Amino acid sequence: MKNFLILVLLFALAPAGHAQSLTSRIVDGQTGEAVPFATVVTGANKGTISNEEGYFNLDMASLGSESVQISCMGYETLEVPTDALTENQILRLTPAAIRLNEVRIGERIPNADEIVRKVNENIPVNYNLDQRNYSFFYRESEYMEWEQLDLEVEKDSDLNRQELGSAQDELKDLSRYISESNAVSYLDYNGAYQDLKDTSLIWIDRATELMDTKKDFSMDNLQARAQKIVLSHLDSTQTYKVKTGIITVEDSISIDEEFGGEGSEDSTSVGGLKRKVSNVLSVAGFENDDRLRDFLDEEKYRYELIKPTYFNGFYVYAVRFTPRKRKSKFAGTLFIDASNFAVLKADYKYAEGRNGQSVNLKLLLGIKYIENMDRGTIVFQVDDSGKYHPYYIQKEYGNYVYLHRSLKFIENSASRKKVLFDFLLEGGIRQKESILIRPATPPDTPASEGDILVQKLDSYEPTIWQDTEIIAPLEEMKNFKVVND
Repeated sequence: MKNFLILVLLFALAPAGHAQSLTSRIVDGQTGEAVPFATVVTGANKGTISNEEGYFNLDMASLGSESVQISCMGYETLEVPTDALTENQILRLTPAAIRLNEVRIGERIPNADEIVRKVNENIPVNYNLDQRNYSFFYRESEYMEWEQLDLEVEKDSDLNRQELGSAQDELKDLSRYISESNAVSYLDYNGAYQDLKDTSLIWIDRATELMDTKKDFSMDNLQARAQKIVLSHLDSTQTYKVKTGIITVEDSISIDEEFGGEGSEDSTSVGGLKRKVSNVLSVAGFENDDRLRDFLDEEKYRYELIKPTYFNGFYVYAVRFTPRKRKSKFAGTLFIDASNFAVLKADYKYAEGRNGQSVNLKLLLGIKYIENMDRGTIVFQVDDSGKYHPYYIQKEYGNYVYLHRSLKFIENSASRKKVLFDFLLEGGIRQKESILIRPATPPDTPASEGDILVQKLDSYEPTIWQDTEIIAPLEEMKNFKVVND
């Protein structure tokens, strides 16, 4: 009987142990479609945001209020009692009805240029520009998609028929494996960040990485793997001079040294993580080189007032911006509070026909590079002092890469045997960075410059972050799994 009662108690208590983290979804109440980037406030300087699929995670143990407030541009604010939240709950937002001609300056609605000027005038009032202290959760997702990969040993090489055929087969297998693989990696970490104008400090609490090391398809790695196959069919007692075109890449390469290999690193540079956070935050900054500041430059951009909307019950101007000058590259929409001219949200992407940096030396050096994607979303939130701060930033950028390189391995011997190898790579690299930010008092001791330990994972493990309010992972991340052959 006693054992039975203990068993009953264990079962009764079990749900409480699993309820630390809760996942729900926000959808449009009329269409049922996912509502991305909805703000979920759980208390003072606490909360999260819905991802592109409408999902959000809550750490139930750290909720700071009796209700959760959900708000999103163009929708009525929804308040849900904390005790009414359940796992996998669907929360429906009601689109806000727009009442035109509601806000005026004097007797008229300001035009787009006037609104932008008011935004610039009120930046010192609306934003804390002197010192910014945040806690944050950061996620980086990287995708490699190769359209063409040709690896070939030329028939004029000084290899016997058997070695030549074997090398060709191995290179074809490598090419096929890479082309059919979906190379993706995810880096998550959280901590605290302090911007001191002249410098910045960072504190790292926890870091994880999802990556299949067998699918490291960077250009350097691909060339090294292909080169290794070629070297395996050469005389291991010799060293080789490697040339590409008329350029000597390496005077003497030893096959034994090439096959020695190096162990993988399980750490990430603190300085590198700090730069990532700084770069993402600069998207939402108001300094001269910051992106949002650029969007508010009347000499660079044209502005057009489009359909207004609501946020948290307040009237919001929607201002579309497009390039005025050739060097201006972006187009998008600024959502501006009509009462105080604070930017609440910004969406941007490359304007039609515009790209970032590019290099085209395809004919001369076999290299072509184009920054063909740069888009993002910025969401601000107001604190108790009435100052706005970035709450969520997402930026996504991609590159087109073409690399065609012919390599010649020349034996350092009297015979001067040669092996000719052709390497052609064409495809793209896409990277997405997301950061969830909250005002916070930074810890006493920042992370020292150097490396931090990153927990390497074979699959997504939600329990690692169950005590932290994070950005909910997309389905692709939850389904990620390293398959060990």
